[in-house]
Amino acid sequence: MKSFLIFDMDGVLLDTMPLWEHLGADYLAANGIPETPDLREKLLAMTMPEAAELFRTKYGMTLPPEEIIAEIDAMAEEFYTAKAPLKPGVAEALPELRRRGYHCVLATATDRRLATAAFRRTGMESCFQQIFTCTELNLSKKDPAFYRAILQALKASAGECVVIEDALHAIQTALACGIDTYAIYDESAREVWPQIQSIATHAFLHFDQLLEVL
Repeated sequence: MKSFLIFDMDGVLLDTMPLWEHLGADYLAANGIPETPDLREKLLAMTMPEAAELFRTKYGMTLPPEEIIAEIDAMAEEFYTAKAPLKPGVAEALPELRRRGYHCVLATATDRRLATAAFRRTGMESCFQQIFTCTELNLSKKDPAFYRAILQALKASAGECVVIEDALHAIQTALACGIDTYAIYDESAREVWPQIQSIATHAFLHFDQLLEVL
């Protein structure tokens, strides 16, 4: 019996991946540093502390990691606070899943403050009973310990949970923990979508299709 739904945010609930695809390059450009061809692909699988360390070790930035994170958050803040849109179907499906009795939680690599601002503005804040962030857990979604920490906090078994994701690396990690994983299509993952479809427990093009299997 599935009781806990563990939602990714960017690319699943919010249409924010275009921002993150360019934010790292924009941040480097603001500091007079050109990006390398592999920057965007690397950043999509990183936590904020990992990204800050990359900017220091590979791109020569000398600011402390916490200051780099604060500056990137500041660049993203306006978008989350005033603009970040829900993906189609989310506004209708999330309240319905709560009405059906699911315990809905957020598991995101984005700062809690940005997530809270976006969901408060869109009226979705009450749909989530808990929020887990990579920064606060000091763990990446590439590390199975991330999902194990969430299971422990929820006092739930892997079999009671579903991870709802758009990122290949997070789907692979959740499956390695024995958690069923429902993939939601996002343009940022278009090149690996066939691979995602081949491994995810279910794969959907639209968020509201979740209602058909939950």
